[in-house]
Amino acid sequence: MRRQEINTPVFWLQDAGFSAYLVGNQVRDRLLKLESDRFDVDIATSAKPKQVISVLKKNHIIPTSVDERFGVVSFRYNNVVYEVATFRQDIYRTNFEQVKRYPDAIRFVPVAAEDAPRRDLTINAIYLNPKSGKYFDYHGGLADINNKIIRVIGDPAIRFQEDPIRLLRAIRFRHLLGFKYDPTTLRAIKTHANLIKKLSPIVVKKEFAKLQELPHYSKVKQELQKLGFVQIT
Repeated sequence: MRRQEINTPVFWLQDAGFSAYLVGNQVRDRLLKLESDRFDVDIATSAKPKQVISVLKKNHIIPTSVDERFGVVSFRYNNVVYEVATFRQDIYRTNFEQVKRYPDAIRFVPVAAEDAPRRDLTINAIYLNPKSGKYFDYHGGLADINNKIIRVIGDPAIRFQEDPIRLLRAIRFRHLLGFKYDPTTLRAIKTHANLIKKLSPIVVKKEFAKLQELPHYSKVKQELQKLGFVQIT
């Protein structure tokens, strides 16, 4: 599927008067000049779920799933899976004795700048308006892509406690892209590796399977053991 066709649902939302951007893997891969073979696209928008559904209906698209609490509407268009998420702020409690992986509260926000802090890595939090070709980067993701850096948004110690699966995601993207860790992120990975034990085995298995699919998995395994993830290797 051509990139211009991938952009079409973004244009639907923009033409209806909403802010809408590509975000995540499609933006990262474009910046890295990678030919993405992924058939999933993330869109961030000011539109609320019911408004997204209305826009889709006008374009003869029926959602495959709707999560109104998190503001996420999923659908298929031209054999591509789209996930449209309303700009939001994720609010976590400060007591992390028990891991839930999900925020205690959600607050929809009007602009991408307020949505960006909830995302995991700086390189995954770059927004692209495909109509203007302009990128919006609120956490240094463009610089980290240029310098090949894996960096967690915000305080990595807190972000890993909010959702420990981010530990494995950071490792996966480091090996997938051949990047290196930001020193603060690396220290936090080593310090909080034991948090993985608090997650459900099913959740860990799903993310670990993605690690196993990486080229040169033997190097990934060595790093997991070195960082303290012996229990999952």
